[in-house]
Amino acid sequence: MSEFVPSVAAVAGILLAFGFAGWLLAPAFLPRGAPFAAERLGWGFAAGLALVALSVPLGFLFRLRPGWPAHLLFAGLALAAGWLLRRRNPRAESRPEAIDRPAPIWLWGLPIAMGCALFGLRAMTEPMWSNDFLAIWGLKGKLIFALGEVPERLYRDPDLAFSHPEYPLGLPFLYAGIAFLLGRWDDHAMAILFPLIQAATLFVLAGWLRRRGAPRSLALGAAALLALDERLYSAFHTGLADIPLSLLLLLLATSFSDALDRTDAGAPVRVALASCLIAATKNEGLFFVAAALLLGFLLGRETRRRAQPALSVALLLPALAVVFAHRLWRGSVPLKDFDFRYLQPSLWGELGGRLRETFAVALHEVARPAWPLLAAITILFIVGRPTPSSDRLLALAAIAGAAYLILPAFGIFPASPEFGPIFLVRTALGRTFSALSPLVAAGITGRLTAIFDRRARAEDTN
Repeated sequence: MSEFVPSVAAVAGILLAFGFAGWLLAPAFLPRGAPFAAERLGWGFAAGLALVALSVPLGFLFRLRPGWPAHLLFAGLALAAGWLLRRRNPRAESRPEAIDRPAPIWLWGLPIAMGCALFGLRAMTEPMWSNDFLAIWGLKGKLIFALGEVPERLYRDPDLAFSHPEYPLGLPFLYAGIAFLLGRWDDHAMAILFPLIQAATLFVLAGWLRRRGAPRSLALGAAALLALDERLYSAFHTGLADIPLSLLLLLLATSFSDALDRTDAGAPVRVALASCLIAATKNEGLFFVAAALLLGFLLGRETRRRAQPALSVALLLPALAVVFAHRLWRGSVPLKDFDFRYLQPSLWGELGGRLRETFAVALHEVARPAWPLLAAITILFIVGRPTPSSDRLLALAAIAGAAYLILPAFGIFPASPEFGPIFLVRTALGRTFSALSPLVAAGITGRLTAIFDRRARAEDTN
């Protein structure tokens, strides 16, 4: 314990220091002013994590060992570039906030603090222990830190095939970057990263909702419910990519909606940053980017002529650049857990059986235990009013959920092929669905905001 507390303090200091650098960088893509204060904290922390992770491959590329000198050099260059962009991003006018009848701040601050504290206890009680952390994300980060390079054997050694060489390296680079700055590998102290990501997610959620017109009580209530979501903020998820992905998916969706509505000049820059980060975190990041691009064409008709070309470039180009960089680094590595040959017409019959099996197990083991939550979301959706800025988030969540539900049908396990779809549903479906929680919370709350707006206008008129 005597060594643990200083290590946690050191890791927290590293993350907050680079989060502060990201906060200084944020005006390059997020307008200044009170309506953006909470979002600036969340976006700034995400940008700070990006600086820590990106400095590792850049250091390798320029033959600089990652550590404080190299990280500070790259952070300084990023801040200089951000200062130039900041001069071109003027202060933006936010949407007027709804007339508020706020409850005492502690009424919402207490459950938010309680949710963060409980997750902090779950995350920090023991070293990160989840199987995917030990076999994938943590293993790669530890090897990169220990060897001072990305070892070739990660992609070529058949004995390491279990580590999924086809996965992006964003999270391992982040772990390695923290270890380089700390001077040692400490996967217990590094767990503090995940409560901080939770806090950043709550800041972005509440800040975006407030900026798009939600009353304070409604925005903080959504943050409180999300903070208490044990399905997402669990001990098992600590160390995995799902919690970082949930933040990045929220960043991508909210910035994408802002860009379609042309809320400010920095929205396309935020889209590009979120696209880059999400593609570097998980394979499905590129799918989310493509889904957002499709939604832009289907739901952004009124802005298509003015904003769609620039938005398409901002969405697609950064994600493709990340995928291309990974391809150059590791070569072509196939997905080993999925076989998309089932899409061939000759195999449609077998695919149909796999889909029925997937849906049946998902209904029985995932949906049925969560029926109260699903019923509550359905009721709130019906009670709310259509709001384009929020409905886009729900549409993206629906596409992501459908993809997660269908994907197990393509699962293959050579040792036990008959258990492919069942195994994926039981071990991964609920976990991957949980990453959509911030997106759903923002979308549902945005629809409820329309009710408050109408009531506020009626009260003001009377």
